[in-house]
Amino acid sequence: MSQVTLNIPHAVPRQTILPILVLYNCALETSETYRTFIASAHNALLDPSLIAVYDNSQLRQVSLAEETHLFAYKHDPSNGGIAAAYNWTLDIAKSQGFSWLLLLDQDTSLPDTFLAFLGDAVRLYNTNKSVAAIVPRATDRGVAISPKRVCFGRLAPLPKLAPLIAEYEVTAINSGTAVRVPFMASLGGFNSAYWLDSLDHWMFRKIYGHGKRVAISGSVLEHNLAVSDYRRNKVSLTRYRSILSAEASFVTTEKRRVEIPVYMIRLVLRVVKQLVIYRRPDLAALTCAMIAAIIVRRA
Repeated sequence: MSQVTLNIPHAVPRQTILPILVLYNCALETSETYRTFIASAHNALLDPSLIAVYDNSQLRQVSLAEETHLFAYKHDPSNGGIAAAYNWTLDIAKSQGFSWLLLLDQDTSLPDTFLAFLGDAVRLYNTNKSVAAIVPRATDRGVAISPKRVCFGRLAPLPKLAPLIAEYEVTAINSGTAVRVPFMASLGGFNSAYWLDSLDHWMFRKIYGHGKRVAISGSVLEHNLAVSDYRRNKVSLTRYRSILSAEASFVTTEKRRVEIPVYMIRLVLRVVKQLVIYRRPDLAALTCAMIAAIIVRRA
């Protein structure tokens, strides 16, 4: 049974951002995100206890003593994924008057200036209702991974002289993204169909589809991207099945129909890479099965 703790004071401090940190088999005290969040909060003169933690681990990763230093805590041993965590926090944010949700994974390294920069951006765009999300730039082992410009059938790096507010469609990783609470509430919350993977792509697709914009903050953070494990041939079959299923669902239900054949070609090329380069026939078989399933659904 899930356990919920809300340490809500009678008068919530005037902080418009509610961070949500999602844990999975990672103790709170060892989370790189939590450790750097505390340092960044102190640097920005913010209350580090104003953070919600959603624990998807079978065994709780937050001690009773640590709970007292959190704004809200929920232990969900059934593992509802990030969608459940975000929706839980969205309800709290609406009831407590927060304007923005800051989405955080457990393995993101936040620079000391992150929250200060985010606070400046929120003050700048708070009255600009066209801005639905604020994202930092993110790298994984020095390689730029987010945000990316959404082009026909692919993702491309942002231009070197990218505007502060993107006028074109972009997507970004969840961790480090601040999203406007009323906008997400207007969508009915986060889509539970993408309970773990591709939720970021779905969210930014909805932002663009509703005529909203994404602002890019001045922060650069380091993040351990899960998909990188696939590129380094370290992904398990179970993990790849989850990534592939969510990816295919997103492309076939949210993208234009003319983009689906391009995706199919990418999957075929992926099979070749999985067989020749990675020597992972198990992954290739799963990818082939997905190609067949898409063909059958489109027939």
